[in-house]
Amino acid sequence: MATAVGCSPAVAPVAFAGAFSSAKSRFFSPTNSLSFGVCNGSRVSMSAEWMPGQPRPPHLDGSAPGDFGFDPLRLGVVPENLERYKESELIHCRWAMLAVPGVLIPEALGLGNWVEAQKWAAIPGSQATYLGAPVPWGYLPIILAVEFLAVAFVESQRNGEPDPEKRKYPGGAFDPLGFSKDPVKFKEYKVKEIKNGRLALLAFVGFCVQASANPGTGPLENLATHLSDPWHKNIAEIIIPRSIGGE
Repeated sequence: MATAVGCSPAVAPVAFAGAFSSAKSRFFSPTNSLSFGVCNGSRVSMSAEWMPGQPRPPHLDGSAPGDFGFDPLRLGVVPENLERYKESELIHCRWAMLAVPGVLIPEALGLGNWVEAQKWAAIPGSQATYLGAPVPWGYLPIILAVEFLAVAFVESQRNGEPDPEKRKYPGGAFDPLGFSKDPVKFKEYKVKEIKNGRLALLAFVGFCVQASANPGTGPLENLATHLSDPWHKNIAEIIIPRSIGGE
């Protein structure tokens, strides 16, 4: 639904007040858009949900899951590139959603943090452990070989699929609970997946930044340290001494 506002000085204040009063509802509605008519007859769209008042790019029509009109660098102008970016984002989101609990759960169980967990690989002949238990055949060369073959097989199967939708949502054995059987719910699940995936991507970036700022510590340890003294144990403790104090 679109709303047009003319150029009359008497109508403009009322129209703008109405527009701003309904900003919240328009922000969360993917079907509504607001446009202001100007005297030369042009219209400015306000349908990009990621920022009220930001015009939606023409190549993002809102049909894709999680499409809120966000592409400030115009990376998806070329249709072939846009489809590839959608697929790549979804794959990275799924990896991130596996990585984040893989980082948090062992640390929460007192089995060490993810920074220390990977150091076994630097010790010749060392064996990997999972949740404190040794991994059978868990030696670095064997693990690398298994991962290479498994990922190569899966990627070859995915890249051989001509249907873009099946490349992203293959179904079958990858949908054992039948989430894709109901088209309406499946559409909702797609949006939830991409939203949670983007959140997981940001979370993992945060883990990496924290590990760099506080070497040898995990995210839960960082959180506990911050909560114990939030006014002093925060990002300022890392940034200010190095940039201003010269430490």
